[in-house]
Amino acid sequence: MDVTRSTLEQIVGDLKGREEFRLRGRNLNRQYDQLDVFPAVADGEVAEFSPTDEGEAPAFLLWSRKADKAFDGDGALTRPLTAWWGGERNELQMAFARRGLTVRLTRDEAARERYAESGTLVLSPRSAAQTCDLRRLLAAFEALAERGVLALARAGSTRSAGWEQVTETERDAEQTAVFWHDQSHDAFDELGQLGHSLSLYWRGDAGLVCDELERAGFAVIRPWSEDVVIEVSPSPGPAPDIEAYAAAHEANVVGAPRKPRKPPAPAGPFAELHRFRAPNRSLRVHRLAFDPAGAALAVTQEPDLRGRPEHPLYRVELATGAVTRVFTGHGGGGSCGGCVFLADGRLVYSLSDFDPAKSLMTARGIVRLLVWEPEGDVVRELAVHPISHICNYSLSTLDAAGERVAVVTATGVSLLAVGSAGATSWQEQARVGGPAVNAYPLAALSRDGRYVAWTADIGNDVRCVDTGKGATLWREDFFPGHSGGRSVRRLGFDPRAEHMVALCLRSIYGPERDGKIEVREDRRLQFLAIADGRRTLSALEEATVGLTAMAWHPDGRRLAIGNESGELELRDYPGGELLATHKVFEKGSLTAIAFDRSGAHAAVGSEKGEIAVLALR
Repeated sequence: MDVTRSTLEQIVGDLKGREEFRLRGRNLNRQYDQLDVFPAVADGEVAEFSPTDEGEAPAFLLWSRKADKAFDGDGALTRPLTAWWGGERNELQMAFARRGLTVRLTRDEAARERYAESGTLVLSPRSAAQTCDLRRLLAAFEALAERGVLALARAGSTRSAGWEQVTETERDAEQTAVFWHDQSHDAFDELGQLGHSLSLYWRGDAGLVCDELERAGFAVIRPWSEDVVIEVSPSPGPAPDIEAYAAAHEANVVGAPRKPRKPPAPAGPFAELHRFRAPNRSLRVHRLAFDPAGAALAVTQEPDLRGRPEHPLYRVELATGAVTRVFTGHGGGGSCGGCVFLADGRLVYSLSDFDPAKSLMTARGIVRLLVWEPEGDVVRELAVHPISHICNYSLSTLDAAGERVAVVTATGVSLLAVGSAGATSWQEQARVGGPAVNAYPLAALSRDGRYVAWTADIGNDVRCVDTGKGATLWREDFFPGHSGGRSVRRLGFDPRAEHMVALCLRSIYGPERDGKIEVREDRRLQFLAIADGRRTLSALEEATVGLTAMAWHPDGRRLAIGNESGELELRDYPGGELLATHKVFEKGSLTAIAFDRSGAHAAVGSEKGEIAVLALR
């Protein structure tokens, strides 16, 4: 049996959770894939290539362009393919073994970047012919399955999790079952050979199981009671002859990194001043805010499949991205629901957090409003409110005069008067209440402080409340007649306080093809007139279809939006005419935009963790 590119594609597809996967095309890696694959990376870029910067899955597999030439024109592997991997070694080893291939998988002493484990892989032209203990055991399990035994390889992470999987999969409670779990899988070495005995957990007919294992060539210690495991000893045969990584890599040595080309000067009104990585590198940039002097940024990032940001909020230098301050919740956790600088340099922010007076098992979610005073480097807690769900949408927003701040909870919006430096509490001026929203509350305060908008991320309708009168002016449905998936990702007002603005998402279900229903996401801004709640500015709404981020220019006459292509657009408000566009990020969508107070500079962030600072010429 030849080792082919097609077989490798099947294995990568298994690890990604995708059928009919091919190692070609532009969309090799998609959101929610369990593995990122980077085939044929340019030889001069391999040394500096960062899988976390380029992908977002919890695992990766990458190899160089020169290594990729190990496959001939017909797709057959003609020499060892060397690659780097990250994620879980056991899962990767199982994926190759299930497809009938023996590989050499080594572990790094220290895991690469943000991955649980990492190391090197050698796929040999002999990988199909050279068997190993793991493949022999899988073959024995397949034979047992044909005889009616529930045989589960690497079932769950622990013994109890393995038995849970048996219960979920069994035909009936009397069915003979046998399994090993992920922790015990470490008995297999880098070639899939048993380094020591492997414990198999079982019930039912132990003799049937042991007989099949012995036929597969294993020495087996049979249990003398139902409470004793089956012990499988390493097979007596020689280890598989798979090339060591160092020897195999010699044929695939890559060249020195190429000197990066100087980017051409951009056309249009934008000129790039600075570019750097956000504090958590590859995690999506969620929010940005300029300090009054225009010398620093507040930065928040969102979690992905590989983990959460180390801290919920950072202050970084504008020119270099160097972190100058971190802000954390109780126990170092929490997530930031909003941040804004006051004119005197203080930073007001909110955190979704837990009550520290209670244990994590019983603690209620809370929203904390805090202020950081650079003079003395002091953080003061100003208010604490309970919240029904922990999420990033527990926003705090500030009016244009810097006099009032709004904090949203599940049962209302608290309006506080901004206090002077050193104040330990800010007076509550008003509270907007009403029937509780279902989940993920979202609110905004208009720039003139007169109106509050209040909705929920997964809700249908929004309320507009006059803060002076304490009366709901109107209540409108964002998604009339829509029964599919929906979400409100951002809520606010235009600088003129003429329109409420919401970033709305709808799931549009298409026809069923190949047993799957096509789902398309419609993402756009919706504008509701404050006077009566009517949906308006249809031309501007259509111009924003597909946007991923937005921000108002301080002059109130321009709207900046970002898209999935990494482009920044500047549009006229309220007409919607395109004034300028600029390609900021080559990879990933543009996810955050902020202007400084003068409107002369913009900071933009990407889903890959990049931040760029632009000047408007």
